[in-house]
Amino acid sequence: MRIPGLLQWGDVAIGAISRAAETLADQKELAERGAASRTRLMDSLITAIATSPIVERVVEIQLDRVLQLLEREPERIRALVRGQRDNMVGEVVGRVRAGAAAGDDAVDRLTLRWTRNGNTETAP
Repeated sequence: MRIPGLLQWGDVAIGAISRAAETLADQKELAERGAASRTRLMDSLITAIATSPIVERVVEIQLDRVLQLLEREPERIRALVRGQRDNMVGEVVGRVRAGAAAGDDAVDRLTLRWTRNGNTETAP
């Protein structure tokens, strides 16, 4: 049995370092693509919610309720209607973002398991 010389061990070490660097680069690329994909998905969800028929219907119902008061207190009702729409859409968007953040955490945990990397610190 031949014992590898110092030069051969150096080749092994260089190969291992090279492979580790490739693996890290692949993982970083996957993470970046995942983040970009999540951002596009979030933008699509926010747009879909903000322009959805359900949100429009809720706004219409609220408008129907205050139309009778519009003639008596027009400035107050106008401000109320504008504020309610903004608040409703903002609340829905906030809930979607919270859900997406929870989903991101779950994906990150799953990715860590897949890569068998227990280090939860991220590189800058």
